[in-house]
Amino acid sequence: MIEQWQPASSQTSKPDSDTLLQLLAALPQQPQSPVIDRQRLDDSVRAKAHTWITLDEAAWQTALAGIAADQLLQVATFFVCAEQQLEDWQCGSSNPAIWVFRYLKKQGTPASKEQIRAIKALTDNRYIPHGSAL
Repeated sequence: MIEQWQPASSQTSKPDSDTLLQLLAALPQQPQSPVIDRQRLDDSVRAKAHTWITLDEAAWQTALAGIAADQLLQVATFFVCAEQQLEDWQCGSSNPAIWVFRYLKKQGTPASKEQIRAIKALTDNRYIPHGSAL
């Protein structure tokens, strides 16, 4: 059996709640039209989070479990805004915000219709908030 070589740069860690909460520092206090403050976003944290945008839903479950529901909505907002505002963050149907919304629903604390409308207004990603129909 021949093993396939994987370059070191493609290895990604799993999301962790501490890093996810650090991402929230880049969001403004005014949620109406959040613009990511790149000055407040540490480069190493941003790079780490960028590697996570291709991970599947299962990889996110442990990290999401350690975060309060209101902070999870901010995490979802960050990833929606990052996809729109940061270079190379296009994730489509694998946007981590989708995994956040699904997690909240499974926990019995789904986002309100108002919260969903507000987040959908920030993006042109048609998969937000529920993901692919298939």
